[in-house]
Amino acid sequence: MNAARTTTVLLVDDDGDWRAALEHWLQGEGMRGIGLGRGEWITSAIDTHRPDVVLLDIHLPGLDGLQILEVLRLRWPSLPVVVMTAFGGFETGELARRCGATGYLEKPFRMAELMSELARALESAPQRSIGETRGR
Repeated sequence: MNAARTTTVLLVDDDGDWRAALEHWLQGEGMRGIGLGRGEWITSAIDTHRPDVVLLDIHLPGLDGLQILEVLRLRWPSLPVVVMTAFGGFETGELARRCGATGYLEKPFRMAELMSELARALESAPQRSIGETRGR
């Protein structure tokens, strides 16, 4: 029996309504979205849920998205991270990529843009077997 593996997306955004909408959209696309409201919880969430990709807001309370991205690159260098922000532009996207982001989205974005960016990020990730833990 060949069981299909569901893609898990870890969503880090302090806007609860936005997180809920993204989780709903991803579920409609056959993915699993796990939302976090603060970046400080991300390492624990990655260890617990082993996401395939992270969707990370730049402007967060406490640690901002670029600080979190730095931690992710050190601990899970191959984990794809798509950065998103409502306060961006070309320069912000370039900065995010220089800091190690796999992709970049400006809010608000269309679902098609999100799915395209997630697909690119997932394609860039090294293949792993089910149950493999990143960073260990």
